[in-house]
Amino acid sequence: MKRNLLLIGVLLFCNQCFSWDLSGIAGSRSNAMGNFSVALHDFWSVQNNPAGMADFRTISLGFSYENRFFMKELSYYNGAFVLPVNFGTFGLSFSRFGFENYNENKFGLAFARAFSPYLKMGLKLDYLLFNFNDDYEKKKAATFELGLQSDITDNLCIGVYIFNPHHAKLKTLHNIRLPVVFRFGLSYKVTKDFLACTEAEYNSDKSLDYRFGLEYNTLKEFYIRVGVHTNPATASFGVGYTLHRVIIDVSASMDQHTGVSFQSSLIFKIKEPNL
Repeated sequence: MKRNLLLIGVLLFCNQCFSWDLSGIAGSRSNAMGNFSVALHDFWSVQNNPAGMADFRTISLGFSYENRFFMKELSYYNGAFVLPVNFGTFGLSFSRFGFENYNENKFGLAFARAFSPYLKMGLKLDYLLFNFNDDYEKKKAATFELGLQSDITDNLCIGVYIFNPHHAKLKTLHNIRLPVVFRFGLSYKVTKDFLACTEAEYNSDKSLDYRFGLEYNTLKEFYIRVGVHTNPATASFGVGYTLHRVIIDVSASMDQHTGVSFQSSLIFKIKEPNL
């Protein structure tokens, strides 16, 4: 009984209009750094800010899984494939939140290109699918995401991202609109081994969320990460390790209201294309 009440409470508290996390953060690296993502150049940029894919030069496949508050009904899955080509980088992605009787799914096709070190742009087209149990009709919507990044110096990067700028709506009795999400942030390499970052997120259904994260490369391929964000107040930490062509990241976060969540992700670097 307590488990069911907690599930209902979390969904009501965080999920006003069907959408739990369709614009959420993928990858344990970002999760460990307080959900910071907008000014990172990594594989999971395909989900978090497509402009960050522009310099990604390895054909790669990745998966992530988050267990939220030890409840399988709140599981969050991500999968993606990144393909660099001569004129830019393509990405395919899939996200799923929920369980058998209620789940939300996002299918995405992204493209990014670097026009110079000072301007990288990314566009992603999304198809959203909301599944209820057999007694209810499936709900569908289409939207898009835009991202920009600029390497101001060798150490400083600024990122901007927007999800669903046209405020798409679901065809329901009340034509519920999906939230608009806007992020702005920067990352700064204090030293070659130490990265500091900060970000602000505006969500049209919530108040502002401020995020702060740190990453330290302690050994050649081993990373330690910590972070916080404010809405809801959450502290996080994690580690990452690169083993040949496999990147392994794990993280944990503590929400002041609902408890602990764990996330893990794997990235497989398949090959370097002949560009």
